[in-house]
Amino acid sequence: MWVIPVFLFAAMTGFTNGEEWSYDFETKWPGACTDGYKQSPINIMSRSAIIDKFQTHIQGPLVFRGYGSVNASAVNNGHTLKWTIVEDDVPPVVSGGPLRGNYSFVQFHLHWLSEHAIDGMKYPMEIHMVHVKTGLTVEEAVERPDGLSVIAMLAEVYSASEDNEYALGELEPVIPELLERHEGSVPASVIDLTRMFSSNMQSFYTYHGSLTTPNCQEVVTWIVMDKPIRISDTQFKLFSKVDVGGINNYRSLQSANNRVVHRSRESSATIHLPSAFSVIAALLNLSSSVSGVMSKGACTLVNIKKRFFGSGVKDCSVAKALAN
Repeated sequence: MWVIPVFLFAAMTGFTNGEEWSYDFETKWPGACTDGYKQSPINIMSRSAIIDKFQTHIQGPLVFRGYGSVNASAVNNGHTLKWTIVEDDVPPVVSGGPLRGNYSFVQFHLHWLSEHAIDGMKYPMEIHMVHVKTGLTVEEAVERPDGLSVIAMLAEVYSASEDNEYALGELEPVIPELLERHEGSVPASVIDLTRMFSSNMQSFYTYHGSLTTPNCQEVVTWIVMDKPIRISDTQFKLFSKVDVGGINNYRSLQSANNRVVHRSRESSATIHLPSAFSVIAALLNLSSSVSGVMSKGACTLVNIKKRFFGSGVKDCSVAKALAN
């Protein structure tokens, strides 16, 4: 029987520390967040990524087992919307690719805008499927450089249609119940995680990095799919209404610090840029957020721009006063 202290995992990744940290003040994040050397997310440069033709690092294809039917409960914890597998259920497992051993699925959550960028371009949304190395407790996993693996799916925005609403179709009905943050979770339901899979799950970038929330432990094998999924503009607008404690819920881009990024053999040779619709939707999301923070003054507006383009941000004195 598979048992894992999910509540502890959530706490250690910062997902339940409702008021203890904020995306508005990343410089105050604890742990490795401010002094780590292998932090995430990063801007992935496609031309610099090493194509692993001889499978020295990416040793064979990724293998996914059990993702078609997962019993998970949803919660708005004030930082993201998160779906966590029900305890005692047999978890999906991923292996192969850059992974050494099996990794068991724990939860997935959403970021808007995307956390990672590819060739300097952000996407409207990024889905993180979080896994812990099978056989390890959470305490053990966060002490090992290979303790966790996160599979990231980027999302583009298109006009509403049955095809474009398929990926998030099972999530959409519960979103109205998750608009406000709360301690309790929505009752569990069965979700087909493969609906959120990229069209080619063997086409990806991979590198070693960190969790993107406090305490930013550098224990994550990142697998970032380079074929975005599609979501509708209607869905994107719905997610943009969710209270996640601020104007966004993505961490600023971190320095790559000369880390090696590998690229699978099936990764496209051409750069896949976000659609024009996706870029416009992302910018409109930022613009609509501005109206809610005008009282924070010009400093906040500058920080929004810096976040979008991956630059560092600074604390705003007015915002500090409001926070006290």
